[in-house]
Amino acid sequence: MAGTWKTKIEKGWQDGRSGPEERKLLLLCFAAVFGFGLAAHAYGFLNASFSHDMLNALVADPVETYWKMQLGRPGIVLYRRLFRGLIAAPWQLGLLSLLWLSLGCYLTAKLFRVPSRLFPVLLGGVLTVSISTVAMTATYLYEMDADLFAALLGVCAVFLWDRYGWPGAVLGALLTACCMGTYQSMVSVPVTLAMLLSIAALLRGEGFAPVLRKGLRALGMLGLGALLWWLGVRLMCSVKGINLAMDGYNSVDQAVSASLLERIGHVYRSWIWAFWNPKKAHIEPVVLALNSLLALLGLGGLLSWLAKGKAGGKEKLLLCLLVLLLPLGMNTAQLSFSRDVHDLMKFSFWFFYVLCLLPVFTAPAEKPSGFVSGAAAVLVLMLLCSNIQTANIVYTKKTLEQEAAQSLMTRVLYRLEEREDYVPGQTELVFAGVSDQLNGKLPGFEAYYDITGCEESSPIVKSAATYSYNAYAAYFRYILNSPARMADWEQWNRLQDDPRVQQMKAYPADGCMQLLDGTMVVKMGEKEEYGG
Repeated sequence: MAGTWKTKIEKGWQDGRSGPEERKLLLLCFAAVFGFGLAAHAYGFLNASFSHDMLNALVADPVETYWKMQLGRPGIVLYRRLFRGLIAAPWQLGLLSLLWLSLGCYLTAKLFRVPSRLFPVLLGGVLTVSISTVAMTATYLYEMDADLFAALLGVCAVFLWDRYGWPGAVLGALLTACCMGTYQSMVSVPVTLAMLLSIAALLRGEGFAPVLRKGLRALGMLGLGALLWWLGVRLMCSVKGINLAMDGYNSVDQAVSASLLERIGHVYRSWIWAFWNPKKAHIEPVVLALNSLLALLGLGGLLSWLAKGKAGGKEKLLLCLLVLLLPLGMNTAQLSFSRDVHDLMKFSFWFFYVLCLLPVFTAPAEKPSGFVSGAAAVLVLMLLCSNIQTANIVYTKKTLEQEAAQSLMTRVLYRLEEREDYVPGQTELVFAGVSDQLNGKLPGFEAYYDITGCEESSPIVKSAATYSYNAYAAYFRYILNSPARMADWEQWNRLQDDPRVQQMKAYPADGCMQLLDGTMVVKMGEKEEYGG
């Protein structure tokens, strides 16, 4: 019995490939991911911008750890202990991110069983050079590696489901729970992959009944995984005395504030907007045309498959249904949460290019047209080149903003230390607002402000008073390395609405720094209401 199980495992892993072929596929995936990844993100890995959330979480202190627990992401706390420590060291995080992407690319390429060696190269580029990974590198590098590790866990779950029947699906449910416990939105990865693999199976000529049975098994795996995640999070919070974040930004219960039909509508609009309103590209009309041409190639391949008549009516109906429902799988986060999703939560969107490539590279009885497959590859490569350009422009923007902010805050610190009523490390500080000097759009960079985390021009973003409190404290602690003593956040929050502060002029005007009730208040800008 043990020998039979061992044979099944070996057969499921190899899937007809020889050892040398496996090594070639692995090396090809690593080469593609690291090649595209370094071209796009090396600048970001080597010139990391400590802004926005990255500034607050440069070191994962107890406050950051507690927040992750409240969000239902205990996996990221364990991940940090196992792989990278508490400090967000950019080059290390970049290498770890590319490692997880390479392994995910390898397993995904094995799952699709596409014989062409061009397919894993394109797959590696799609996974590595997307708007989601650009946003992660530019602003959220401190947890990019953990988020992509969550995606890898989702890929592993689907691999087990695909190769090892119900036992694999049960183990896959455990990995799905771990995926959600690290970053919930990455559950869209196993959902999307399971749907795409079902589409690929139909294109290869598999029948309706086995594909349907396998799909139901996937639903069971995903449902069990979500249940295990929820029970595990509740148990953890109960044991540690932690209250889950509820009814707020990033909370685990956002789904109750909008109807299912409203969320479905949001899903499809958000998905279409991502590809056919590309405000995140250097040459928008070109990217729009490339996306459209690639979609037409994929659609043409699907229509050709439907017209050949080799598959039965049930198989054709199931394939059409899966294609139509795929945006729901890709946007699981928005289907589950009523609020708008951001680019980090759209990592699975970019499997759209895999959907377009499948009919071109997957044929049950004949090789795909060399011209068509070559044209599809060229289109994808052109899109990847556009994203590489976008990535490097965004990182340049971040660098310019970070240097401008450091120059401004250095002048502010100098002016503070020149005051007789301010003693560094003793006098409590409160900053009101964010300087308008750092919030103007940089000329020429307007198209890139639509990327999540790039909306602001300042590392210290305009947000809730408590967020600004943490950001200013982190800036003085890590960037300026100054012994500034910030007032507690209750005092900080109260002074934002103090009439005396409202009447003060913003820096650099005279009177922008005043000692109020023993607390030095520095008004950097006008208060901005925050509705997040």
